[in-house]
Amino acid sequence: MTEPDMTHARVLRIKKGDSITLPSEFVDLIGKKYGLAIMVVKDQNIKLYPVESDRVLYLRLEIDKLSKSFLEELTLTFEKAGLEDILFTSGICQDADHCYYECYFTPDQLEVAVDDFASDLSSITGVRKAVLREVPVSSD
Repeated sequence: MTEPDMTHARVLRIKKGDSITLPSEFVDLIGKKYGLAIMVVKDQNIKLYPVESDRVLYLRLEIDKLSKSFLEELTLTFEKAGLEDILFTSGICQDADHCYYECYFTPDQLEVAVDDFASDLSSITGVRKAVLREVPVSSD
């Protein structure tokens, strides 16, 4: 019995525009109508996350420092809001007292209003600034 392939790959042409065309085999395997494309600037990787809806939120927290208490409060805030499925997360500390945390998620899983969630995020110890906004949808 042969092992199934763990990955599928195609070399695709990169061009400017607001749409991505994927091989039909990929589209069939994905089975979702939308995809969140994220470019990780430092390594120039582009990641594609299939999603059910065109609504995705971006969260950016500017924090004093990355600490165990910050991570615990963030986790509790996510749990309180019902946020379990985060599509992508990233963080960087530019120095000991200047860090950023980013993530993307679909808002349909939230059990609280988006404004209440933003307020709860802002009240986490060490958060200087919280930005929560919708990711723009490509216009084909």
